[in-house]
Amino acid sequence: MQRAQLRTSSPLLPGVRRRPYALAVLALALAAVGACGEDTVTIGPNENDAGSLGTPSATSPSPSSSTPPPPPSTDGGADAGRDGSATTGPSKYDTNGTHAFASTVVTEGGTSTVVVAPTAPGKYPVVSLSPGLQQPATAYAGYAARLASHGIITVMRNDGGVLTGTAAVESAITGIVTTWLPAENARAGSPIQGKVDLTKVGLAGHSRGGKASLLAAENGLKGKIAGWFGLDPVDATAFGDNVKARDKLATVGVPIAMIGAEVASSCSPAADTFAALYAASVSPSVLVKGKGAGHTQLEDPATCAACGLCTPAGTADGKVVLAYAIRYLTAFFARELLGDTSVGPSFAGAGAASDISLGRVEITAK
Repeated sequence: MQRAQLRTSSPLLPGVRRRPYALAVLALALAAVGACGEDTVTIGPNENDAGSLGTPSATSPSPSSSTPPPPPSTDGGADAGRDGSATTGPSKYDTNGTHAFASTVVTEGGTSTVVVAPTAPGKYPVVSLSPGLQQPATAYAGYAARLASHGIITVMRNDGGVLTGTAAVESAITGIVTTWLPAENARAGSPIQGKVDLTKVGLAGHSRGGKASLLAAENGLKGKIAGWFGLDPVDATAFGDNVKARDKLATVGVPIAMIGAEVASSCSPAADTFAALYAASVSPSVLVKGKGAGHTQLEDPATCAACGLCTPAGTADGKVVLAYAIRYLTAFFARELLGDTSVGPSFAGAGAASDISLGRVEITAK
């Protein structure tokens, strides 16, 4: 993430002193700005590890000198590849698939994009996954690896931080799909040259990234994507915009699904999270409510930025929550982008019955 001097009087933060949610996330940002360092930029593929970025690639745009902390290995295992102890199946999306994949960071014009893609030639669908406020892309490496291992390219960028308005994040997501992906698909030396099926694109996002990606689906990318998946999306208006994604959700025109963390927090106020969005949605939409799950349990705790500031924390087993979140997101896009109808409209083919019987989730569908 970019380092910045943070002033609460910034015009990008109107009314921040009057909003408890804004104050809580502002505290998170203050801690994270010092902890996260610069953008992740070191480039180098590793076919079985979405986290090991390795050494600079001669065929990629020039990297800068800073090296990010590597995200966890994601070569199999339901717990995003960490120790495999949180298997929550049974579902083929509970573990990595058969595709070898590589992780590369492409840096152009000061903007770094993490690309996790199958290494074999061919055309693949793509998902743009947007991190939560102040969060690094590395915190979502498990999702990217699982998708890539099942034949879906994933692209991610670090969140721009508290001084970046949600409208700017939305615009960047739109640009990834309409401009950046076609350019990389055509660029010689790109890790995804000739590999992107631009007719099969999905959007996903956590927290503020969930809202921003949904706004993109409703606006600039309407008619251009096949589905949206939210990871405890937060539809608040604290950071420079007064727009709520729920207001146009009924017109989005694609299947949607979301995982909602049952435990509301200072970073995910109950009035502005999954319940409000699901209430505004129309068929086909699915809500997976994680029983006892907390807002930050949907990302890797090893690389989550200042997640301890989001209180209260979830009471569920964090490894289990992350495992089923990765599984459901992957299953959703396998259904919408790969045509896997065995997943079912309410995730019956993705281990839903087991999760429900064990009291891990509640699932509602329209």
